[in-house]
Order: sequence, then structure tokens, then C-alpha cells
Amino acid sequence: MRKRILLFSLILCCILIGQPIFGQMDIRIKLTGITCDSVRIQSFNWKKKSGTNLVRPYQNEVQFKEKTALKPGVYWITTDTTQRGVILLSSNKQQMSITLCDTGLVFSKNPENTQYQEYNRMMKSYDQQLAALDKEFRDAQNLPQYMLRSIVDSLTVRAQRINAARAQYTRDLLSKFPNTLLASVVQLSRPMPELPQAFYGNFPMIQAFVMEHYFDNFPWNDPRIFNTPMAEDKLSYYCRELVYQWDRPELDTFVVKALEKAQVNPESHLLFFDRLERDLGFYMSDYKVEHTYIKMLQHILRTRPDIDAVRKTYYEHELKTINKNVDGSKAANFRYLTAQGDTTSLYDTQSEYLLLFLHNPSCSTCREVRRRMKQFSVLDAAIASGRLKVLTIYLENDRALWKHYLQSEAAANYLHGWNFDQSIENQDLYETRTIPYMYLLDKDKKVIRKNLLVNEIEDYIRHLGLAQ
Repeated sequence: MRKRILLFSLILCCILIGQPIFGQMDIRIKLTGITCDSVRIQSFNWKKKSGTNLVRPYQNEVQFKEKTALKPGVYWITTDTTQRGVILLSSNKQQMSITLCDTGLVFSKNPENTQYQEYNRMMKSYDQQLAALDKEFRDAQNLPQYMLRSIVDSLTVRAQRINAARAQYTRDLLSKFPNTLLASVVQLSRPMPELPQAFYGNFPMIQAFVMEHYFDNFPWNDPRIFNTPMAEDKLSYYCRELVYQWDRPELDTFVVKALEKAQVNPESHLLFFDRLERDLGFYMSDYKVEHTYIKMLQHILRTRPDIDAVRKTYYEHELKTINKNVDGSKAANFRYLTAQGDTTSLYDTQSEYLLLFLHNPSCSTCREVRRRMKQFSVLDAAIASGRLKVLTIYLENDRALWKHYLQSEAAANYLHGWNFDQSIENQDLYETRTIPYMYLLDKDKKVIRKNLLVNEIEDYIRHLGLAQ
């Protein structure tokens, strides 16, 4: 009986040893004709908080074997500091053999990555064909109109054939490699619908069309796509070149609609929100669009009662903070001490227009903004006209620092005040996480522009006709 038990145990042990352990990574890289000090596997990680960076010293064959699997996504194979190629990891089952040579990566029995290399080659070929047609068109510009018309017709037909071949190729790939990261990368790269001719020349309609259809082919059901530079490029362009550059509140509807589409997968929904927030909402971002971020926060709090308490508290605080003194609202009142030693308030400061400048005299960024403002002749002209006043407000509790500022740096044609009771910060009246922070107010202290940037000052003065 004991022998049978022992035999059974040996058989079971052999079976288990023969099976790949779930979550185990075993990536072998054979180097041919390449000399280096180290070989690395580096992850793409848009959050930039932590990323995989596995390093092995140089050998003819390097093995990366870990009990913990790599997170599915895109990874780079790097020798020293030279990126040699990209690999796609679709799952936690990561056994892979790669030959690395001067021409790139060669995969053994890995059809997904082999096909990804072919896909890149084919996309490059289609792009080159279209570029050749474009060159033919430009070279024909000096021909007579009747000849040019015939050439354009021919080029159009040829371009349509190339685009049709590209579309068919991508459809075939999607059918052949379902549920893989490759399929999601291919899906992501498919173009938007063509712009209707009726929209030509109407920029607001073009903006609305692009915003509405920008994510038509985004693979929301596959959260792995967020671990790829392809998705990062698409999302970065969306935030910085579309939402930020166009900056129209009426386009916020389309941002919310995109978030609603992402809800088909709860993980994708939060990853998408986080990525938008990094550019459009983070208070230190150069691309923040406050009215858009407000709509985003309202959406996430309304649609995701399942989010953890930390996220919920953070989002509620953010919404409360940035929803103050928004464009069109009346700015919060506060008291301040004038340079002459009198006590007054924002509401008692009379002017047709007021540029409210929250700052700290010792802040290097504040000092640079003040320096630039002193160079704006248009600003000086608007102040001289009597229609605009600039009011600088010191927020903290160092009277000596403020006095030194008044004596050494304060512009003579500005008003200068000190929020001596610290009510702005203590009562959270204004957003002061970053300074300087500027508001353009009208005579009733309604906000015309919140977070006015220094390079926008002259444009607003001209728009309002204050320097005439």
C-alpha cells in the first residue's frame, strides 16, 4: 500500500512539474552578433510611478525567469541604452524564445509577435504608397487644368484602392487573432469615419465631428491597451491637441460621452478617467481645462458608486475646490491691508475691470510672471486708461516679507494688498494650490477668466478694448 501511495505521489509530482505554473514568466533571448553589457526588459507605463525594468548581464543566451508574471502590455527589449524591439504580452502565460540580432527580433513559435512585426511593415508600406501618390499630385500642380483633372481622378481611385486594401488587411488580422493585444492595437489604429463634405469650411462642426468620433475604434473592452504607447499617443493627442487647444465648454458633452462608452469595462473606465485627469484635471498640469474636469468629476461620482472610499473622497474634494470662482460666478470677497496701511475688501475695490493676482513675493515663478507683466505695454496702457486695475494679494503671514516687496519690487501702477487675516486660505475661498493664480473680474466682481495665464493677458485686454 505504501508503495502504491509513493508511486501515485511521484506520478502526480511529475504531472505538476510538467505543467507551466500560472503566472510564471520565462523569456529567453539569444543574442547573435550583438555585444553589450546588459540586456533589459522594460515596460511601458503611462502612470510613471513604477515600471518593470528587469536586467541581466550579457550572455549569448539570457533568461528572464520569474515566479511573478509581467503585466500584459507592451515591453521593450533593450541592450544597454539601445532599444532593439517591442514585444506584446497578451496574457500571464509568458513563455517566449527570441533571437536578437542587428536586424531586430525574431520570435520562435509566437505568431502574435511575428504578425505584429509584419503588421508594422505592411502599415509602413501603405503609408509609403499614399505618400508616393501625394508626391505625384504635387508634381502635377503646374500642368493644365484639363490634364490635372484627369490625374486627380486617377490618383483618387488609386488611393481608394490602397485604403481598401489596408482596411481589408486589418479586418483579416482582427479575425485571425481575436482576444489578443495585437487585435486591440490593430483596432485602435483604424481611422475615424471620413468627414462629411457638408462640414467643410465650418470649423465648429468639424470640431464636434472629430470629438464625437475620435474614439469610435477604441477597444474599451481590453484594459491591456492602456499599457501600450499606442494608446498613450492617442490619449495624449486627444487631451492636449483637441480638448485643451479647442477649449470650448460645449465640447465637454463629447468628453462625457467618451467616458460613458468606456463604461463597458469598469477597469477601462477608471483607467481612461485617470489618463484624462492627468492632463485635463491635475492642478500642476500645463493642459488642465477646468470646465471639462468639473464635468468629468460629476460623471465619475454619478456613475461609479462602487469606487473605493479614497477615490470618492478625493473626487468630492476636487469638485468642491475647483467649483469655486468659476467663469461667470461672483468672486468670493475678502479683506486686505493696502500698501498705505488701510483695510479694505475686494468688493470695495472699484474698477471697470480688475486683474486679481494671488502671489507670494518670494516665489520664483511669481517673480518671473511679475517681470513679464512689467514688459507688457498693452497692460500699462489699459491701466493708464483707468479702465483696468491690477491688484496683487499676498496670502501668507510674513509682514516683513510683504513690506520688503513693497519697497523693492512692487510695480508702481498696481494696487498691492496683504490678506492679513489669511481668510483666503483658512476659509478656502480661492484655489491656492499653485501660485501665482490670476482672475480677470468685471466691475461687479464676476469672473471673466479664472486661472488667467500670463501669455493671455494682452489678448484679453485687446479683446475687451481696454488699451484704446
